[in-house]
Amino acid sequence: MKECLKIDSVQTIYDIGSSVSFHFSNNSEGDIYISISLEKRVDGRWFIFAQDIFHVPNTYKVQNVIVLKGREVNRKEEWGIKGVKYKKKSENVYRFKYNIGRKLNKLSYIEYSNIFHIKN
Repeated sequence: MKECLKIDSVQTIYDIGSSVSFHFSNNSEGDIYISISLEKRVDGRWFIFAQDIFHVPNTYKVQNVIVLKGREVNRKEEWGIKGVKYKKKSENVYRFKYNIGRKLNKLSYIEYSNIFHIKN
């Protein structure tokens, strides 16, 4: 499945109020399901981040399931970063976790985005 799916990397630094753009392409005939979660690094370990810092476009979320139809190219998702302030610089280190599969109830492959920072 790795060779069928293309996910563009995210930027390394974002400002509050800017938006994160995702681009997905499915080169296979079958549908691909992707569940996106946000992870935060705390003391060198990664944790799913439960506080919503994104909105799409009016619904706040940290997780979203995307369905890529067969041969769908350059699907674009925009997640806006809402105005959440953080106290410590170390709390601003994140990555996205992509759970990927052919069936919604059986997401079997995991991929991670590059690490990024949100400036405050």
